[in-house]
Amino acid sequence: MNSSLPPRALADALWLMTAFSKGGSGLLRNADCEFDSIEIAGRLETIGKNVRKRRGQSYVLSPRSAWIDYAKEEATRRINPHLRWLVKIAFHCVFAPASFLLRVCGLDGAVTVANRLISTNLYPDWQRSDVEKLTTELIARYAKEILVIRNICPDVTPDLARNLQSTGWQLIPARIVYLCDPQNNSIWKHNHVKKDAKLLASGEFEVIRPDQIIAADLPLLRSLYRQLFIEKHSQLNPDFTPEFFDLCLESGFLELYGLRLKGEIVGVLGLYEHRESNWLTTPLIGYDTSLPQQNGVYRCLMALLLQEAKSRKLRLHYSSGASQFKRARGGIASLEYTAVFSRHLSPVKRLANHGFALSMQKIAPFILKKADGL
Repeated sequence: MNSSLPPRALADALWLMTAFSKGGSGLLRNADCEFDSIEIAGRLETIGKNVRKRRGQSYVLSPRSAWIDYAKEEATRRINPHLRWLVKIAFHCVFAPASFLLRVCGLDGAVTVANRLISTNLYPDWQRSDVEKLTTELIARYAKEILVIRNICPDVTPDLARNLQSTGWQLIPARIVYLCDPQNNSIWKHNHVKKDAKLLASGEFEVIRPDQIIAADLPLLRSLYRQLFIEKHSQLNPDFTPEFFDLCLESGFLELYGLRLKGEIVGVLGLYEHRESNWLTTPLIGYDTSLPQQNGVYRCLMALLLQEAKSRKLRLHYSSGASQFKRARGGIASLEYTAVFSRHLSPVKRLANHGFALSMQKIAPFILKKADGL
């Protein structure tokens, strides 16, 4: 491995090597996929193939989980338990046709490009010539598979979104994300931001920085993440393996931070810095969910995230979820898309994909905004 690579490129290269050697299930317990590679703009990127297409795969791998199953879980979780049967019927009526079209066009066996099996992938603003070359090579290698690129947000990488569309990729609404620029002084005037920063600086919590994390901490950090995202929220969230945490510690693929309260680690944060696009995001966050909410562990983790983005002079990608919380801390809602390419497929698959894209473009923004209280 070329140690002269910048830290981000080196960490991504080590992630890629791990993906090749262990497969998706070596990184996520619920991502049973195989990997290949392709060069984009002079850099090696992943190609992931969901070959088994079984239910229960994480939404970061499976389009069915992302668009159908996760949305169904969210809808039923937010509703009165006595009305869930009615919601399930309504959901089936709305999404059954989309589910059928997704199956026919082959989206759950899609070839996914530059997907690191994390909630938010950040990309350079690939030029149109890069996108055209990529598309041509993908068509030659995967003549029968539909092609997918996740996490395309016009407010994050505007040129990339335009270049994909002009090359024939369809942008299908996927989720609402929250973005902010901590370099903007107005962010720090929010009452919640000031209160969170004060709590973090109170001395009650101790921040454990990446160079202070040791291997013995990793099982607890993984448990804290799983308590929040797997046990409390959804089995369709990425379920990172112990090997993934080892990789983060060794390579810095995600920079692991801990939060200690009264001598015990009670929170974890994993940062992904992308200097090329000037964004910072956190695909990994967790805390001890048995603690009283008034302890403010989650608030302190988000305060730390904001401070890191400011000190690094980066914009902050809050990702999705906790919408009211993030809006109160300067997050601005933005619609994120999944780019899908099907022009090389059979007429039946192209028609099914066009129908799926059209249905999701009609109903997804409305459902996503309602779910986020917008």
